[in-house]
Parts: sequence; C-alpha cells; structure tokens
Amino acid sequence: MTTDQISPRQLMIIVILYAIGTAILVIPASVAADAKQDAWMPQIVSIAMGIVLVWLYVFISKKFPQCSIYEINDKVFGKWLGKFITLSLALLTLIFSSQVVFYVGQFMTTQIIQETPIQSIHILFMLLVVMGAKLGMVVLLRTAEIFFPWIVLLFILFMVINIPNMELNNILPVGEITTLPVVRSAIRITSYTYISLFITIGPIIHQVTSMQKAKKAYLIGVIISGMMMLLLILSSVLVLGADNTAVQVYPSYALAQRINIGNFLQRIEVIVAFLWLVSIFFKLSMFFNTAIRGIAHVFHFRDYKMLCFPLGLIDTVLSLVVYPNTAYEDKFDNLTFIPLALLIGFVYPLLIVLISWMRKSSIRS
Repeated sequence: MTTDQISPRQLMIIVILYAIGTAILVIPASVAADAKQDAWMPQIVSIAMGIVLVWLYVFISKKFPQCSIYEINDKVFGKWLGKFITLSLALLTLIFSSQVVFYVGQFMTTQIIQETPIQSIHILFMLLVVMGAKLGMVVLLRTAEIFFPWIVLLFILFMVINIPNMELNNILPVGEITTLPVVRSAIRITSYTYISLFITIGPIIHQVTSMQKAKKAYLIGVIISGMMMLLLILSSVLVLGADNTAVQVYPSYALAQRINIGNFLQRIEVIVAFLWLVSIFFKLSMFFNTAIRGIAHVFHFRDYKMLCFPLGLIDTVLSLVVYPNTAYEDKFDNLTFIPLALLIGFVYPLLIVLISWMRKSSIRS
C-alpha cells in the first residue's frame, strides 16, 4: 500500500466521525421539538435515507473510477462549467467549516470556559486543523483510527451509566406522531449527517484500495453512526423528557450533567464534550480538505498544502462573522442550510448521473 492510499476501515471511521460531528449535541433538541416523544422514529427513517444516498454516491464513484469529485465535474459538466462548480463547492465548504468553528467556540464559551475569549478558541482549534491538513489526509485518517476505539468506549459507558435515570413513561404514547413531522425531522437529521458526505468523501474515495470494500465500509459507517444517534436521541427523551429535551441548547450535555451514581460518580459531562470535540475536529478537517483541494484543482496548484495556512486564516476570521447572532444562526440552520444540503447532496449527484447518461447515449447514437 502506498502512502496515498486509504483503507476501507479508515473510510468507515471517518464516515462515522463525520456523521456524528455537529449532530451529537444539537440534533436531539430540534428533533424532539418536532417529533416529541417519538423523536427516535425520524432517526430510523434517516438511517434508511443514508443507505440510499450511499448507494447513489458509490454508484457515481464506480462509474468514474480513479477520479476525485473535481475530475468528475470536469468530465461531466465540461472544463469551464466543471471548474465553476468545483470552485463553488470549495467556497461553500469553506463557509461550512467556518460555521463549524463557530459551533466549537460557542459551546466552549457558554458551557465550559465562559470567561475565555471566543477568538482564542477559534485560533487554537484552526491551528490544529491546519496542522492536520499540512500533514495530509492519510495521517489524519490514521489519527482517527487511534481515537475511534476511545470514542466508542466512552459512548458505550455514557449510555450504560444513563440507564438508571431513564423513565419509560417519557416515550409514551408511542406512534402519536404524524407522517409529515417524521419526514421533516428525518430530512433535518440527514442534512446534518449524511447528505454532505458526497462533497467531503468525494475528493478521497478514489484513494480507497478496494472500491467494493469501500461500498461496504461506507454502508457500515452510515449504519453505525445512525445507531449511535438513535441511542443518543432515545436516551435524551427517556432521561430528560421530550419537552425538556426540546428546550435544551445541548441536550446530550445536559444528559451527562444528570449522571449521579452514589454521590460519587458525577459531573462527567466532559465525556460528551470530548466525544463532540474529537468528532467535530474530523468533520471540520474534511470540510477544510475539500475546500483547499478544490481551490488547488481550479487554479492548478502543484501542491494543495500551500493553501492551508492562508485559508486557515480566512476561516478563522470568517468564523467570527459568519453568524452575527444566535437568532441568525437558528434561522440559517433551519431555512437555508437544509435546502442547500439537499442541493449539493441529492440534486447535484443526480445531475451527474443524468448528464453522464445523456452524454453516453448521445455518443452511442
């Protein structure tokens, strides 16, 4: 195996960490607000949506073997339109990465280190991301392999410790939700977890050693991350109740604050903070990697790593202004991000399949 190749196991791990990244703290509240005590039902639908999307993404990868998403754009849409689409994706993921940095700073300054300036948190976090990008994607994925067992272990421990605090009455009555809230919440979950995988995994999936094994790894990653989110949503509703979960800013963090075993084992919410910060670091790194590789492809830079530091500076500054206030953040996440995610993660892949099929048919004719 060459240093530029990625193993299927590494692909599976990065899919899991990416999917639970920002979702692990914020999704339970939004879903509980819409689906109440049946909040776990949209998550099951979301897993099914994720499996369908995996099939679509892997189909495109098999149709264009040994090609990154940027090279697929050039082949399908033509040189100039393909470069425009690639640049648009790069700039869009740069904005997404700045939003993720904002989430980190907001969480740290409101929950853990309230008196620390948010600018210092953004700078330190982006320095780690830039360092990871400079070292390369393979090094980043090997780092994910090191952290992954600890994340799984802490997550299982977190779920088990919460069992004594669970009340089955909190999920009753079952099945009261109607179809529309289920679909709406499932689309919201999928937008934060699986839909944007196409533009973040697309630049590296051609580096996986076996495409057949990559499909299996991709699928397992979606299912495992979906089950983790299902357990988290179900635990939040069982412990906090649907109404309390809906009003919490970070329900899983509040869930960890409830843990108290014999007045000895308590105040272990740092476990949730560790899970979230590690997973969001890799999600942010994937967004940042997509941005720098896309810009390097458009402008024909020999080495994309030369863009790490300047784009890291831009990202740090942008993270301070991307959300002027919390009301703007909430409105953007619900009214703008979800349609945008559907555009780049569903409509855009379908256009690639449709146009490539039309071109192939015209050539045969």
